[in-house]
Amino acid sequence: MSASELLSNAPEVQPEQVWPEPLPLFRDPEAPEPFPLEALGKLEGVARETLRIVQAPDALVAASFLAAVSLAAQGLGNVVVDGRVHPLSLYLLTIGESSERKSSVDAIATAPLRERQKTLYLAQEEVITAWEGQVAAWEAERKRILGDKKQSREAKEEALEKLGSPPNKPWSGVFLVSEPTFEGLVKLLADGWPLAGLFAHEGGGFLGGHAMSKDHRLRTIAGLSELWDGKPIDRARSGDGVTLLFNRRAAVHLLAQPLVARNLLGDTLARDQGILSRCLTAEPLSTAGTRRYVEEAVEDTPAYQVYAALLGLVWEKVEHSLLNDPESRRQGLVLRNVPLTPEAKGLWVQFYNHIETNLKGDLAPIRGFAGKLPEHALRLAGVLALYHNPEAASISKEHLESGIALAQFYGAEALRLTGGYRIPRPLAQAQEVLTWIIARTQGRTPRMVYLQEVYQFGPSEVRSAKAAREVLRLLEEHGYLAHRPNAEVEGATRRDAWEVNPHAIP
Repeated sequence: MSASELLSNAPEVQPEQVWPEPLPLFRDPEAPEPFPLEALGKLEGVARETLRIVQAPDALVAASFLAAVSLAAQGLGNVVVDGRVHPLSLYLLTIGESSERKSSVDAIATAPLRERQKTLYLAQEEVITAWEGQVAAWEAERKRILGDKKQSREAKEEALEKLGSPPNKPWSGVFLVSEPTFEGLVKLLADGWPLAGLFAHEGGGFLGGHAMSKDHRLRTIAGLSELWDGKPIDRARSGDGVTLLFNRRAAVHLLAQPLVARNLLGDTLARDQGILSRCLTAEPLSTAGTRRYVEEAVEDTPAYQVYAALLGLVWEKVEHSLLNDPESRRQGLVLRNVPLTPEAKGLWVQFYNHIETNLKGDLAPIRGFAGKLPEHALRLAGVLALYHNPEAASISKEHLESGIALAQFYGAEALRLTGGYRIPRPLAQAQEVLTWIIARTQGRTPRMVYLQEVYQFGPSEVRSAKAAREVLRLLEEHGYLAHRPNAEVEGATRRDAWEVNPHAIP
């Protein structure tokens, strides 16, 4: 056979698809600064032991312990400066990928509080059972008085006055929740305990749940902002009547994955309503892949035992005041005002003026958050001071220095994350859809997705052909997808289909 015949009879060879590297949808933040562990005061020891044994990211560990201490300390007092009262509630948002040991660290930090909640709840069950009997007896006596036809109206009124009001309902002792609606949180603060902790090691459950759905988002964000401010809670509902709650407090720690956090931090409503300026947000470097097993338990270390003991002292003081005050359901927490020492106040005024001077300069990109940095410093200092000594009569200069150092860290994080997370919604949406497509097409060869599939089963914001097409075209422009018209996907020919760039798959 001639050479020409050999060539003409050779099988046809299809050139391999050459895929480009996709263009980033947005710029990732720069690397963070190390967390200032030395500013944690008496929390430094347990934080370092947790870092050594669990080896989770530094800011994740620190935030977990700060949140737990804030939950207890907010029930003792407020920081007061020139008559201005600042609650000790902290709202923390810590960002980390899966496998960063978020749940492990949260469990370690909150273990003393969760154990106390269990004990308190079981004890209060007996108290509530006794209360139900007292209410039944009160109602029976009231019914007897009103139904007594032998007594005059004046005699009945006198008897009712002597009977008095129905017995006050005891606290249930529940104060830790992970995915409440805001109305559920209000009910908890009314009946469970006058201080609460919204702690979620999978923050996506709360941020993507009912409380933050389209119809409830504004109410939840506004309500949490007012609760951070320490304002009374007022509610008027047709079914529940009027609720007015005084001296209630809540601490928040949400541990969220980057995509979930990106949706919140890029949310115009959340920014405009001020909830983001009330949150201490950090995204520490991952430790995954660098950890080696340590044959110890954090709970067995002397540092943790000191932490649990000090936290227990704070909590006991709060608990004692509530369980021994029959008016606590009505008046809420008994909070004392804790001033700054003269030296501490002088330092705080300098910090306040420094921040104010730079609001139109270096701090302009985070003006809303930066404007609250002086208050964040006060709250952090107050939390550390009352954890150190629940009877503290004032906030020392040393504790304020710690509060300022921690506030500065979170200010630097806010500046760092602004460029990475304040991104146009279409780009954030495209990232969400891409993540869904990669998971959806696992096991398909080639990895193909079609238009109808995206708007029928994809994320909620692309549940129309127009919206889905726009996002798919955006991903195509960035090189994550390639349009494959009339391609076969899942056993059928699809007029509009897209193939996933292998470089986009983790």
